Amino acid sequence: MSQQYHHSLVWFRRDLRDFDHAALYHALKHSAKVYCAFVFDRAILDQLPHREDRRVEFIWESVRELKSALQQQGGDLLILHAIAE
Repeated sequence: MSQQYHHSLVWFRRDLRDFDHAALYHALKHSAKVYCAFVFDRAILDQLPHREDRRVEFIWESVRELKSALQQQGGDLLILHAIAE
């Protein structure tokens, strides 16, 4: 394993899988420590007409599953509510 970096950040956006994920694969291959994050973008969420939007519920469930899968493999997922820039 050729580790070229001390730390890497994998920012999960649309692809919420822990397998067959190119950025995660390369980060794990080339970094001593990998941090994973997902951002619920307030710029999008604040514009939704209904707080209980089914799309948000689906994304939230997918994010929880991803977090659980990463934890089972010794990792974790930082989940943030912020403006994603």
